[in-house]
Amino acid sequence: MQATQKARNGFSQAFRIPKRTARLVFGNDYEGAEVVVRLDVPVGTFLEIQDLVAQEKQLLVFQIFGEQILDDWNVMTDEGKKIPADGTGMNAIPIDLANLILTQWVEVAVQPSIPLDEQ
Repeated sequence: MQATQKARNGFSQAFRIPKRTARLVFGNDYEGAEVVVRLDVPVGTFLEIQDLVAQEKQLLVFQIFGEQILDDWNVMTDEGKKIPADGTGMNAIPIDLANLILTQWVEVAVQPSIPLDEQ
């Protein structure tokens, strides 16, 4: 469908959901770590993660987070080897860093976007 054509439902054009990301930056023990996460996560994924957290199934939580939400990071092992930014990588980092990433993502993801005229 072209943007100038009217669809049967009366809308002038289709709306494409933009890919939105956030860069999480940490201090203290993880100063210098930067993690890019998706903000345009489907509601079903968000609720699935909440449900798994409630069931204390952290391995699955971090696997899903790594595969569907984690976009990139600069995290390496102490030997200087890059840890993949995926579910395997999420399950390979220290638990306190994994929890910190998840917690900060939740805080950012549930915040409404600021309208452009208020920025």
